[in-house]
Amino acid sequence: AKVVALRSKAIRALTGRGGMVSVSLGAEAVRERLQAWEGRLAVAAVNGPAVVVVSGDAEALDELLASCEADGVRARRVAVDYASHCS
Repeated sequence: AKVVALRSKAIRALTGRGGMVSVSLGAEAVRERLQAWEGRLAVAAVNGPAVVVVSGDAEALDELLASCEADGVRARRVAVDYASHCS
């Protein structure tokens, strides 16, 4: 219970400070794509060989979504308003 309470407190502190986007590409392809944002975005989770979650600055995530759409890459916003798992 203590861990859950501490996690909840940490998430409240992060609320409104970023977000997350799921991208249908491999981890290396996503890392290469993220270089354009110079540290404003990071790989948050690798959920499979072609599913990666990116977290970071909300404005940079909007730009990433637009870039993916322009390139025909499936990407969608994850329903959170904080940047979790950032590495």
